Amino acid sequence: MLRIVICDDIRANISALSRCIRDIVSNMPIRNEIEIFSATPDSLINYKIKDSYTHIFILDVIYKGISGIDVAKKIREQYKESFIVFVTKHIELMHMVINQNIMPSGFIGKPINENDMRKALYNIFEYCKENIRANVQTLTISTNSAVYKIPYDEIIYIESINKKIFIYSDTQRISCYNSLYILEEELGEEFIRCHKSFIINKNKIKNVYFDEMVIEMLNGSKISMSRTYKSNVKKMYRIGDI
Repeated sequence: MLRIVICDDIRANISALSRCIRDIVSNMPIRNEIEIFSATPDSLINYKIKDSYTHIFILDVIYKGISGIDVAKKIREQYKESFIVFVTKHIELMHMVINQNIMPSGFIGKPINENDMRKALYNIFEYCKENIRANVQTLTISTNSAVYKIPYDEIIYIESINKKIFIYSDTQRISCYNSLYILEEELGEEFIRCHKSFIINKNKIKNVYFDEMVIEMLNGSKISMSRTYKSNVKKMYRIGDI
């Protein structure tokens, strides 16, 4: 999953950048794997990445009362794998960005040119696709007849029935003897326990119906949600996150 964070201290700039980026993303096959958020420079300089998403930060070089270069340096020091794209009127300061070893992935002038932004984002997306596939995480399952390696991003949900585990992926169903607790620990943050008998892939959720206590997955499966784990699901949709 890619998370694009737009940082500006002027609301109109955020709105313009957001519209531009959403238009670009809407025409991409991976649009469902991209989230777009906004942040102020003050909040971003203290931002802590708490998930495994790949982050793209859209910054200016100069803000009121704070340097965009300092914000970028803070991001780069903490998160070396993040991507930083500068969108600014101050193209003449590009040498300062280069000299600070920030390693930006793009430098675009204002007013924003959609083609320039598209090129910058497409280059990042293509790089991410190649590297994600090269380092894809897999779940290894052993049965009496075979050993299966299932990419995490192909798993839709996992169900426990009478001490037996059923793993439903985009292309198959595999059964084995295992523990949902052990699998939950192994799979990590991209998966969530929603019921004592179910673990689901967050990225495969289509709709959540809290009144009916049901989660609809992208493949059409309806997964039960129990009151014990309802709060887990609600935390995914909390307001105010960037």
